[in-house]
Amino acid sequence: MNWLSSSSTNRCSPVTRALLGLEPLDERAVPAVLNAGSVLERPAGSDVAIVYTETNNPQEGRNAVLAFRRDARTGDLTRIGSFATGGTGQLNIPKLVGPDDGDQQVQATADGKFLYAVNQGSDNVSAFRIQRNGSLQLIGTFASGGDQPDSIGIAGNTLYIGNRGDAAAGVNGTTAPSVTAFTIDRDGGLDRIANSTVTFPVGTLVTQTLVSRDARFLFVEVASFQGTAGGNTVNTFRINADGTLTAAPGGPASAGTSAPVLLGAASHPSLNIVYTGFASSGQVGVFTYDETGRTNYVSTAADTGAAPCWCQVSKDGRVLYVSNTVTDSVSFFSLADPLNPVQIQELKLGGPRGTPGGAQTFVFEIALDPTGKFLFAVTQSTDPSFPQGNQLHTLRLARDGTLSEPLAPIIFSQKDVPANAHPQGLAIVQLNGRRSFSGDRIYVGSDQFGENGSESDQLRDALNLFRHYRRHGSRG
Repeated sequence: MNWLSSSSTNRCSPVTRALLGLEPLDERAVPAVLNAGSVLERPAGSDVAIVYTETNNPQEGRNAVLAFRRDARTGDLTRIGSFATGGTGQLNIPKLVGPDDGDQQVQATADGKFLYAVNQGSDNVSAFRIQRNGSLQLIGTFASGGDQPDSIGIAGNTLYIGNRGDAAAGVNGTTAPSVTAFTIDRDGGLDRIANSTVTFPVGTLVTQTLVSRDARFLFVEVASFQGTAGGNTVNTFRINADGTLTAAPGGPASAGTSAPVLLGAASHPSLNIVYTGFASSGQVGVFTYDETGRTNYVSTAADTGAAPCWCQVSKDGRVLYVSNTVTDSVSFFSLADPLNPVQIQELKLGGPRGTPGGAQTFVFEIALDPTGKFLFAVTQSTDPSFPQGNQLHTLRLARDGTLSEPLAPIIFSQKDVPANAHPQGLAIVQLNGRRSFSGDRIYVGSDQFGENGSESDQLRDALNLFRHYRRHGSRG
């Protein structure tokens, strides 16, 4: 990959800090790790989770979603099964830069009832019902409204599909990338919303549809490898009550006239900040937005990894993780100053890596576990002669946010992921219905007593269970 160089930096102003609601931050050095008191958030609740990724199988009608049960103590993954999407994945042989460069190809609704996966080769999206044990039941496939869907964003019961178009590195493209909105029905099916499609210039690529933390805005990342006008920008839209989109004032935001290739993005959980990967310049970009959605580029942070792309922010907003595709590594940044990330660590992933100059392993999507104890990463092989490069990694997060990889990665079997396929997308779903005890309180998941039980039946069963717990403790 021949990435262009760019090193522009723009420190944030006091005005920008005021708009974000940030307290003044003194100039100070960031320690090698976060302070002892800076503990990553450990959300309470169910610790039963399922990790989903898609095979992206390019054989007609053979794409599938793989499901793995995550061990709450070790993070170890146990395969549940493979679930056919009824669609076709994307063929990228020889592996070009661009066709695989999307994010959020697999997404679940906030209530954990439904899961959606793109079928880039058949221009549709598959909808699944998530079963009690984490297995999937196919609801149906739905036309994506454009060419080569590669990203899904969900805001309440509205789903946004990013269609990348057909441009790539060295390929100018002939179809316009776009975003189309759909209503999620009660049964999980998708209904296209009239007049909801937004298009972007031919020659650019839509790589991600990121919903803001309050579901008021949709950030659409648009990349370009040829310097096409309108590319390498963050495009912000206001989400209207009917699901349609209205462009925010100020227009697309970029890092300048020679903006680096912009790919993955993640939003801060409590501040109006979006972090992006500047893949071609080895940097992380920082953008801010105001209450109208007006978005501006603020600064960059250097990354020792090559081609930083996909981003994740911890639930407490103190840590940023970035996957570095070309060096097959994950970087950890401190967000002690949220507008100026500081890199603390770069962890090289384990497992087969290929050979320099030959077939290699490249990391793509990453996703944080809801408990905040693990981070998962999916990698792709650059050549069918090296199928061992298609892997799923479990990284352990220390209390200060630093990364380690104590477990060997899962190397996908060719039965699940053919040698010419590039697995992609990660979604992690906590299963409802797991009982969690704390002192004299009992917490019961919403599906514990069955879908057909009445509220009074559920209350009666919950009270009986509570009395049993008080009388016998955790025994019996």
